[in-house]
Amino acid sequence: MNGFRWLWALAVGVMVLWSPAGAQTDDPIYVQCRDEVRAPWCYQEAVEKREEPELCENILRYWPNAAGVHGWCYYRLAWKKRDCSLCKPIVHDQVKALCRREVCR
Repeated sequence: MNGFRWLWALAVGVMVLWSPAGAQTDDPIYVQCRDEVRAPWCYQEAVEKREEPELCENILRYWPNAAGVHGWCYYRLAWKKRDCSLCKPIVHDQVKALCRREVCR
């Protein structure tokens, strides 16, 4: 029985360490925005100011139902940088179409 408890404790510890919540606290933008009423939009605005498109992916990681905000994050940066390749990762169909129409022409 003692071996089972040790194995259980190890499994729980690994799950806690690899959980998204653990990674979120390492993200200063998430820490700044997580308690905001408009948390995903707060995150998007901060990413836009930093001009770091790779951080747009974190929006879906932290807020899985925020596909529109995720797309808007990429769209705004694609528009600012005039970089059509930033339209590709957008998952929201309407935002992706807008991005392609406005940036990739």
